[in-house]
Amino acid sequence: MDTTVNWFDMPIGVQISNVGSEVHRALQWKKRGNKQREAAFCKKAVEFLDIMKQDPKNKYRIGEIESCIEELEDYFLGNNQYQTTEEMLIKYYDAFLL
Repeated sequence: MDTTVNWFDMPIGVQISNVGSEVHRALQWKKRGNKQREAAFCKKAVEFLDIMKQDPKNKYRIGEIESCIEELEDYFLGNNQYQTTEEMLIKYYDAFLL
């Protein structure tokens, strides 16, 4: 089954809400100290963002999507050189909740 077609049918708000759900899960596992689960949910959020980059309706959002990917990977998998906080991530992704 090609899930990409279904993903492309979703409005941008629904797509980013799905990303936000994975970010929230990663944050919860980060609080619990489970690096493996934290990384897994971060990678799932990044996977969704990568699919969003392929969606023709998001062609003018590529820069923002790439920034989101970079920030998530830096926060969850890197050294947090951007000094992102949990509150910043929640504020950004919760803005898209339906």
